[in-house]
Amino acid sequence: MKANIILRIAKKEFFGYINSALAYTVIVPFLLLSVFLYSRTAFVSGEANLRPYFELLPWFLLLLAPALSMKLLTDEQKSGTLELLFAHPISELEVVMGKFLGAFAFFCLILGTTIGLPLTLIVYSQPDIGQIIGQYIGALFIGATFTSIGIAASSYTKNAIGSFLLGVSVSFVFIIIGLDFITQMLPFPIDRLARELSVLTHVENVARGLLDVRDVFYFITVSGVMLSATVTKLSQPKTTERPSEARKLKLAFGLILAIGVVSNIILSSYPVRIDLTQERLFTLSEGTKQTIRNLDDIVNITVYVSRDLPAQMQLVARDVMDLLKDYEKLSDNVKVRVVNPEFNTEAAQEAQQVGIQEVQFNKVGSGKFEVQTGMLGIVLRFGDKTESIPFVSDTSDLEYQLTRRIRKISSSKDTTIGIYTNGYFQNRILSDLLSTQYQAEVLAVDEKDRLKDLNAMIVIDDGSQESTASAMIKNYLNQNGKVLLLANGVSVSPQTLTAAKSQSGITNILADYGANLNNDLVYDLQLSEVLGFEDQNGQRYLAQYPYWLRALPAAEDFPPLSTVKSVSLGWPSSLSISPSEGVMQKTLLITGKSAGITKESFNISPQSARTLTPNAEEVPLAVLLEKGDTRLIVVGSTTLADDQFLQNNRDNIAFLSNSIDYLAADKDLASIPSKGSGRSVFEFRSTADVLLVQYGNLLIPPLVVIAFAVFYLRRRKQLTRRIYEK
Repeated sequence: MKANIILRIAKKEFFGYINSALAYTVIVPFLLLSVFLYSRTAFVSGEANLRPYFELLPWFLLLLAPALSMKLLTDEQKSGTLELLFAHPISELEVVMGKFLGAFAFFCLILGTTIGLPLTLIVYSQPDIGQIIGQYIGALFIGATFTSIGIAASSYTKNAIGSFLLGVSVSFVFIIIGLDFITQMLPFPIDRLARELSVLTHVENVARGLLDVRDVFYFITVSGVMLSATVTKLSQPKTTERPSEARKLKLAFGLILAIGVVSNIILSSYPVRIDLTQERLFTLSEGTKQTIRNLDDIVNITVYVSRDLPAQMQLVARDVMDLLKDYEKLSDNVKVRVVNPEFNTEAAQEAQQVGIQEVQFNKVGSGKFEVQTGMLGIVLRFGDKTESIPFVSDTSDLEYQLTRRIRKISSSKDTTIGIYTNGYFQNRILSDLLSTQYQAEVLAVDEKDRLKDLNAMIVIDDGSQESTASAMIKNYLNQNGKVLLLANGVSVSPQTLTAAKSQSGITNILADYGANLNNDLVYDLQLSEVLGFEDQNGQRYLAQYPYWLRALPAAEDFPPLSTVKSVSLGWPSSLSISPSEGVMQKTLLITGKSAGITKESFNISPQSARTLTPNAEEVPLAVLLEKGDTRLIVVGSTTLADDQFLQNNRDNIAFLSNSIDYLAADKDLASIPSKGSGRSVFEFRSTADVLLVQYGNLLIPPLVVIAFAVFYLRRRKQLTRRIYEK
């Protein structure tokens, strides 16, 4: 195989696209449709993430790749130029590789026209660059795979339309074969094989910023098999009378397939992964490494996993096993055991006794929907102590959860968190979060004797009623205490959407540290949540609600904010700080630049929000105050710890849990960041920025492509009409 011949063929095919008007009629609709569908969701939700775009991309490539490759071999065969080409000292492999590289290079050019999307994120938000790189790598893998399928289809058909339809059909099978709708109708182990053959299964990790060698081998194997099939087809005229050559081609085909299968089997036991994310989300943190290496006895980890989990949960199960293998590599004191409860009755009973939950899934069977149950839970044992994770639905924060529980059962003493609340709250998630690492105790105002046993205190005050807890909290802080204070400067009634100034005096303790929680409401006209409301006629509608805003991190060097992109807060109040001797003050959360403050008239209905205008920039919403060994984190909204806000934004959980660890735990645990996926948001200054980004991405790339096509093709046409004189 000669590289110079392959490159010449690739160059010829690449410029064949550039010189053809048909190529531009493929690019422009692809850009318009894909960017339009992405813009419809991204700019409405405000989330600065390319994931929605790359989730749609395989479906667009389903049509794009076969359209690019449908004429690569059919036209050559139809015109007879293929035989003329093989009359030269050029092999079938060189022809196939050259055409594949030419088509793939043109696909890369098309993908490059979407560069405006990541540039928009970089300018108007704080995205994870590594994740974006991973998403584009995944797009290249899918493009290469579908292009190889298109070339194979082109070699097995006699016309371009047939090649296109065959390429689309095969690519479609590779997409849907791993969907739950398909796999749930298949018996074991065929369902597992179907999941492994699906493109979507293998592009998932790459899109998250995790480059898994197993996924790389999958794409290389599929592309290699398709290109080998193409070479075999083109070689048929030569191998008909030469059986030995035919056997060599079949052997090469089988070796490519076998290498891919064997490599995936080996790597399933010894996974090799490259973490592309900026915050190293898929790499064990130093705190976890120290925790595991310092174990003085064995931690037994039992994973209860059902065989017939849906396709998406199979991916979660794979991530769970990969993570636990990383734990095992750190120390001989970590022992992992995998149990299938479906074939072990005693194990199933044991799992239920320690709190592992059976979760119901829908399954398609016998022409109707059926219900099946399955387990994916983890139990940790250290001596006579046991902790469990009832069901693992997502692994983005699994390292944090596992290490917290290992520290809890392996520690010789308990860490106690005191909780004082003034008002009514829904904090079930907070309670569950604390239980994974700490002993939580509810405090009353007259229980001052218990303060000395606390490692930290959480105070939640909605301002709806008076409280006499100021003296207790102040006394605790004077004993070098650590406090997380969530307080409202304005008491809000969500049912009536009315508000009044706080009646509580708890926040008076802030004066000793040069801080003050103001009796106002902060809003943000750009970084706000989209909520559902009901009008007077009972009709539901969606609208941006500026009083539910997304606060941005303001301190890059504060560990609890290391993985946080934005924190959702409802009806927050501003914080003021002034220099105070001996007090270290640091602003943690701020608004965007389109913020405002309401100080007197607290009309918080969605209709009143339409008249708001920006009157402040970057309002402080959370601060850190340290004086000696005393630590105080103040957030101007109790909704940080509310169940609804914790469920809707992982960053709320990350900031809340990391802050508690920062206050209550030692430095090792504080260095284990909660690695939930950050919710990066667009930080637009005005609606003009929104329109510029939206219509700029939608119209500028297609217009540039059209302008280039008109200029370039017109120039070529003029050159063909030029008369050359001797």
